[in-house]
Amino acid sequence: MIVIVDYGAGNLEDLYQALVLGKADAVLAASIFHYGIYTIRETKEYLAKRGIPIRI
Repeated sequence: MIVIVDYGAGNLEDLYQALVLGKADAVLAASIFHYGIYTIRETKEYLAKRGIPIRI
């Protein structure tokens, strides 16, 4: 089964929680990049440091 949820993450911890607690396989983060809140690099580094496998 595939479930897609778009809920509006406001920070990097929200993404992490969706992956770990929500057991999501992937997350959508368009708005935090669009508004310049975080860069893709910052996001990947944050998640990698927390043990989430990411694509380079």
